[in-house]
Amino acid sequence: MNDYAQIPGGKNELKPLLYQFYNTYPFKLWSKYRWFKNSRLRFVLDTLNKQKKWLTVVDRLGAPGDALITANVIRCLKKVFPKLRINCVTPHPDLIRFDPNMDSINQPETFYSFDSSYWELIIRKEKHENVVKHNLSKLGVENYEYKSIFYLSEEEKKWAQRKRDELSTNKPILAICTKSKEPVKNWPTEQWAKLIPELLPNYLIIQLGDKNEPKFEGVTKYAGELNMRESAAILSQSDHFIGPDSLLMHMANGLEIPSTIIFGGSRPVGCFGYEQNNNLINTPECSPCWIHEGYEVCKNDLVCMANIAASQISSNLQTKLINKR
Repeated sequence: MNDYAQIPGGKNELKPLLYQFYNTYPFKLWSKYRWFKNSRLRFVLDTLNKQKKWLTVVDRLGAPGDALITANVIRCLKKVFPKLRINCVTPHPDLIRFDPNMDSINQPETFYSFDSSYWELIIRKEKHENVVKHNLSKLGVENYEYKSIFYLSEEEKKWAQRKRDELSTNKPILAICTKSKEPVKNWPTEQWAKLIPELLPNYLIIQLGDKNEPKFEGVTKYAGELNMRESAAILSQSDHFIGPDSLLMHMANGLEIPSTIIFGGSRPVGCFGYEQNNNLINTPECSPCWIHEGYEVCKNDLVCMANIAASQISSNLQTKLINKR
């Protein structure tokens, strides 16, 4: 049995017996002490690293894309503290299953723990600070790289290659996803209906996402048929991706797929956008959405999205196609 399995909180730090006192006064005192210790993590990380101790990093917001942001935070931590052993707690362990920076996934939370989150950015209505930089700064780590890496297994790569071969096309493959789980991030379906016919002569278009994705004539639809890892494998075979700020945006970046991301004014590109992408923005005075109460529903009819024209995307892709030739 390894030392991590022996205890839920690191050797000689938190005994299993304490769990039976979960709602008791002693446990609450222990919790306050633990919070106090974790609030000063930046001062002990070097010691934890030298002693090869455990740190739990919790994907606190829990959306699928947040799992890859948390993985980015962990990778940056590992570069500075290579001996630190990290347990990642996330609702989406499948997305980071093969990430070599994870020493364990979804094991009991250790004594020292850190929440990967961006609640503070929302609360202070931030428009510029990068989400990974924000998390690392709380730990006293200044150097960071905002870059997703998505690890596929060899079996997944072979499966995806077979799927590409089945398409029997010489055209570049364009992957699209039209829906985010947050409606304020969605480009209008009417605009997609204008864009797709403009692209079909030059691209084979495949559609990823969930079962709520609309149907478009001439598009190969995988949406609603694949799990998240299968979607990533299919995405890895594409030549370009178009979609909103979503899990697939992070996957595409992690697979080094050139992307056009339709941000509109929903969320700050400075906080979440990858600089390698063609990030389409339109920022009216009401942008970003999270500066408003009840920002999940747009009170301005998503004018920032509606004002991004289909021709803006098609002309950009046509230029890329010509340059590639």
